[in-house]
Amino acid sequence: MNRHRVDYLSRDKLAWLLVTQALVILPLLFFLPGWLLVIWGLVAYWRIQMYLGRWGAPGMVLKGIVIGLCALGIFISFSGRVGTETMVALLLSAFVLKLLEVKSNRDAQWLIMIGFVTTGTQLLFNQSPLAALYSLGCCWLLIASWRAIHLHYAQPMGKGLQRSGAILLHTLPVMLVLFVVIPRLGPLWAIPNQKAAQTGFSDSLEPGDISELVTSQAPAFRVEFEGEPLAPTRLYWRGLVMDHFDGRRWTQRDKFPLATKTLAPNDGKRTNYSIIIEPHGQRWLFGLVTPVRLHTGAHTGWITDNNLLMMRYPIAQRLRYEVSSVLDSAHAGPFNLSPPEQQQHTQFPAGANPRTQALIRDWRRQGADNSAIIERALKLFNQQFRYTLRPPALGQHSVDEFLFDTKQGFCEHFASSFAFMLRSAGIPARIAVGYQGGMWNNLENYLLVRQSDAHAWVEVWSAERGWYMIDPTATVAPNRIEQGINNALPDTELNLVQSPWQHLALLRQLQMQLDAAVYLWHRRVLSYDAKAQEGLLKNLLGGSEPWRITLWLIGLGLVAAGAFAWLMTRRRRWNPLRPETRLIQRLERKLAPRGFTRARDEPLGQFLARVAHAEPPLQQLLQEICRFYEQIAYREQDEYLDALRQAIKKI
Repeated sequence: MNRHRVDYLSRDKLAWLLVTQALVILPLLFFLPGWLLVIWGLVAYWRIQMYLGRWGAPGMVLKGIVIGLCALGIFISFSGRVGTETMVALLLSAFVLKLLEVKSNRDAQWLIMIGFVTTGTQLLFNQSPLAALYSLGCCWLLIASWRAIHLHYAQPMGKGLQRSGAILLHTLPVMLVLFVVIPRLGPLWAIPNQKAAQTGFSDSLEPGDISELVTSQAPAFRVEFEGEPLAPTRLYWRGLVMDHFDGRRWTQRDKFPLATKTLAPNDGKRTNYSIIIEPHGQRWLFGLVTPVRLHTGAHTGWITDNNLLMMRYPIAQRLRYEVSSVLDSAHAGPFNLSPPEQQQHTQFPAGANPRTQALIRDWRRQGADNSAIIERALKLFNQQFRYTLRPPALGQHSVDEFLFDTKQGFCEHFASSFAFMLRSAGIPARIAVGYQGGMWNNLENYLLVRQSDAHAWVEVWSAERGWYMIDPTATVAPNRIEQGINNALPDTELNLVQSPWQHLALLRQLQMQLDAAVYLWHRRVLSYDAKAQEGLLKNLLGGSEPWRITLWLIGLGLVAAGAFAWLMTRRRRWNPLRPETRLIQRLERKLAPRGFTRARDEPLGQFLARVAHAEPPLQQLLQEICRFYEQIAYREQDEYLDALRQAIKKI
């Protein structure tokens, strides 16, 4: 009968596992149901009680109940849907429940293997540099735990982390080489999540929506231009167009536009740029006026007939895409708008905002054509209205109350009232929402667009020009367009959009440096796709053919092997002896005049026993020296060095 030896876990090994498991699952609990933390706490407490001998191991029935409860909790939490979060929650449940079964070193190894996989899932939810460092730290702890379960003594935590860190550092060159040469597939974090981040504006607009959004300093996206950046007045980042008005709220008539536009290759001079967008949980992207090319890598995206950029799935993680836009189209009219489209873009409820409708009818009776009505509306805004983040609340007839009573508002107030005035005159109009402007970062030469840059403007149709934009906010607060929102608001409202430390130059510079580091991480690491790999390999090797990569790897391996051999030879020749070995050599020199010489292959313990037999007064001291040496040399307990040194001095 074969009997397998079981190495039961000691207290220090269990402590390593508990601490490591807690740190591995901690970041996942921000994205997964909170009851998983309760399950882990109960399992960890049970495991500690088992070690103390107070509780026994759970039986099969209890295990089955716990597994069933976890499965039921996952099913309820995710409404039976199978997605990224569901599978990670299932893995995390297995990782937690496995702790109840850990009895031997072999069980601990399985737990650590699951821990490595669980650490990788952290990057499905967050790919920032700090998240990557945290995951690397979890790998460090997992390696330390793996070492701890194979040691036959309790090693100090600092020493264990030091040894494990050395192992991890040795793997970094291999990781770097594999990152460069392994064929690039779509990243795992491109898998759509069920709980995507929900930031930014929605697909509807009414007074007060954007003024609430602009109080956030969170980044929306970052832009890198090919060539010189554009002037601030040209930086209108379109996200959505809203063409349905119910008297107060603007919405999209078509929630999921699928039609793609067809463009001639000579549409005008193109502006090329790439964008790294923050997750906002919606399917739209942002781009300048009239995009003609969209490249989203392994993702599926397209340009609609309204010049919008759309994605197949909601944007749940940072995404990099490239766009080419034509800001000054070479096409001239006439342009046609079909009768259904004409009706769609002049539609509004019959009884909505009666005073505004009466004003437009009066202008028409005075002989104003379409151009005159547009000019008179903009002149009205310029002379009588004030730009503010704290406008008074508006009722059912929001446009009437804004135009004739409050005369204070934010960009959505001006855009909504202007579009309604044009529709009342029979002029096709719609609202575009997105962002305007941005802050330039000179450290990495990119434009940072924040949520505080959110903006709304109007797009008007004419037979001569087609759809073109008019920003009524620019007539009221031109500083908002040219210099940003901080230069357009009164001093009493700057605290709503500025951080308390905004006036400190040092902290502003630190913020720019941190944001540049985040941008560089996503630009150079997370956006390293097949196209970037091909360009890098072409620069390094002259091409990306497999035979070039194979020869390069063989050469690199030979160089690494030669360097390692040279270092080992140099280490044997020049590396100083360990301190405990030098102390023992000092002891041997002290004992030599008494006639005791240690043979070349004689163990230290045997040598000291021989001396103690001949010199009984030294027996106890020599036994202490032998014990101190073994603690240092074989258990890496360097704290005994002073004791060994003092004992040898007594000889």
